[in-house]
Amino acid sequence: MSKEIIVVTIALGNDGAERVLTELSNEWIRQGLKVTAIQMMANVYGSSFSLSEKVQVINLKTKKKTKIGKYMDRFIQICKILNSKKNGTVLAFLPGPQVILAMCSPFVKNRIIFSERNNPYDSPDTKFHRFLRDAAFLCADSCVFQTKEARDYFFKRIRQRGRIIPNPINPSLPHPYQGERRKAIVAVCRLRPQKNLSMLIDAFYRLNKYHKDYILEIYGQGDEEEKLIAQIERLKLENSVFLKGFCSNVHEKMVDCAMYVSSSNYEGISNSMLEALAMGIPTVVTDCPIGGAKLMIQNNVNGILVPVGDSAKLCDAMRKVLENPDFSLKLSMNARKVVEKYPIDKIAKRWMEIF
Repeated sequence: MSKEIIVVTIALGNDGAERVLTELSNEWIRQGLKVTAIQMMANVYGSSFSLSEKVQVINLKTKKKTKIGKYMDRFIQICKILNSKKNGTVLAFLPGPQVILAMCSPFVKNRIIFSERNNPYDSPDTKFHRFLRDAAFLCADSCVFQTKEARDYFFKRIRQRGRIIPNPINPSLPHPYQGERRKAIVAVCRLRPQKNLSMLIDAFYRLNKYHKDYILEIYGQGDEEEKLIAQIERLKLENSVFLKGFCSNVHEKMVDCAMYVSSSNYEGISNSMLEALAMGIPTVVTDCPIGGAKLMIQNNVNGILVPVGDSAKLCDAMRKVLENPDFSLKLSMNARKVVEKYPIDKIAKRWMEIF
């Protein structure tokens, strides 16, 4: 009988953790495992990543009106599902599902695996929610981290049960672009404070004084949209900076861009950064905690690392790429090698070793 993996998540959408869960679930199906996905709520943003039809999807529903009522209802539903699938290994990437599964752990016999997908020092946003996440990890049978720095945040007992597994490369990316690149700089992320897009727009404003023929395209959704629109209008960049929203074929839109940029204050391992590298797009990113960028990028070899929060240094790095074609080509050629290091079949097998 094949192993069963039970993924518990909020919703399999376009956020980084959920994208990785979708891609890994599809690969585990290809490698002969059975996968069940329990979604705690409806996906409001949609997804550009298709889940295999062979994955059994269970959508939790509740008629409770209060937050605590909904929470307890989901707890009861998940316990019932897990008790009907006692041989399945349970996997959760996000703090909300992790806390509920920690509550379930005394009442179920399943092996439980948690993974930290961001910078645990800063995410979740509040000390109380970080405390709940830390306590939940004590209830897991095994834990997976993206970087050594993320693992080192946690208690010794958690570290001893931990494994480091990086993100896989999306197997369906377009081939690297051949020819003259479009005069566009691209960013792909949620519009949230963590991503520090105001710094990117400020850096582009500086760059625009030297390269007025370039535009900045930002793909993604989030609660900072109005703030960013106001900044764009204040800097009179309405004809140069474009918030593109959700795009189901974003890889096709970005593959021919002159450069990919990430301005995040912190990250786990950025999926869009990995994808840009794999497509050979010259890449500039902040050297942010929790170490994912410097794990993937050798500075000035396959990309450029810049200090967090420094828009002047970010502008200088973007100018270096645009004003030095041979250097830009070197970054592009070296960036593509990331595909050889992190293919999804090998990363999926590393996960399977702990199931």
